[in-house]
Amino acid sequence: MTISLWRYSHLALAVSSFLFIALASVTGIILSFKPVAEKIEPYKSKDFNRLNVAQLIPTLQKSYTDIADVTIDANQFVIVNGTDSNEESGNFYVDPKTGKSFGKVAKENEFFRWTTTLHRSLFLHELGRLFVGITAFLLFLIATSGTVLIIQRQRSLKKFFGKIVKDGFAQYYHVVLGRLLLIPIIIISLSGTYLSLQRFGIIKEDKIIHKIDFDALKTVPAKPISDFEVFKNIPLSDLQSIEFPFSEDVEDYFTLKLTDSEITVNQITGEIITQQPYSKATIFNNLSMDLHTGRGSAIWAIVLAIASANILFFIYSGFVIWWKRSRNGIKNKYKFDQAEYILLVGSENGSTFRFANAIQQQLLKNG
Repeated sequence: MTISLWRYSHLALAVSSFLFIALASVTGIILSFKPVAEKIEPYKSKDFNRLNVAQLIPTLQKSYTDIADVTIDANQFVIVNGTDSNEESGNFYVDPKTGKSFGKVAKENEFFRWTTTLHRSLFLHELGRLFVGITAFLLFLIATSGTVLIIQRQRSLKKFFGKIVKDGFAQYYHVVLGRLLLIPIIIISLSGTYLSLQRFGIIKEDKIIHKIDFDALKTVPAKPISDFEVFKNIPLSDLQSIEFPFSEDVEDYFTLKLTDSEITVNQITGEIITQQPYSKATIFNNLSMDLHTGRGSAIWAIVLAIASANILFFIYSGFVIWWKRSRNGIKNKYKFDQAEYILLVGSENGSTFRFANAIQQQLLKNG
């Protein structure tokens, strides 16, 4: 009875969501190539991991007359939003060691942008995002119920990765690949669910507000940026972005977003004005985005592509399993009190019913 409950739950969840899951899987496969394509671009400096903020800012200020902000993306590419010595403005990929520009940041590929919108919202705006969020959660439930079915099939959790009897292509590889890709699929579904909950405000991020006492800001001792101790202690690998001050007044300051917090720094003395750690919701949101999209990691993006492709196979093989099981079902027009012989049959995937059906037909034929 318990096995039937989990099996029917697994089937019901799959049938009710397979169209959305298939669409999300196809678009997910396509989008997994985006971080791979970005990763092979030649915009990362070989000296990136040896540099800090105190070295970065003076170098950039020599090459750019006006800088609004600096961003380091998931691939550790340094992007400057400013005006160069040729009076050309825009976003530039730069070498953080020399300040040399690698070229302007190109617009996002239209095909990837279209696919991203389809993947996130089905072009239905917030309603579509709701459908996608529910689909992600249903995928998690499907993976969970499938895990329980494998444990019951193997008779023990300890034998989860034990040998599986090969009883048909679809059934065998449905289980084998399900075991191998269980963790990536759970990560995809949970991270997608979390991002949807955050999007709809069910999980709220605390916005950072810096409360600054401008009367307490000091202008002495003035130091060059290269001597700011706080900047010396921040490697580029811990930096997400720098917002530059608008003017040279002490009331304007540097704002740095780090991996775990956000700080403001006096542009004259180099003192930390405020420091605010990120909330757990923000940290989990960034982690979920990395895990769900594969940004910054070509290897993980490939794993996501393989997992998404296998979800499509699970839809196909699951349909084949259901079709064979329903086709092998016994249709009996005789009631219990009319029977002289009663055949008790047990079968995991329905194949045994074919033999039971043959015996029944032979008995009926012999009268």
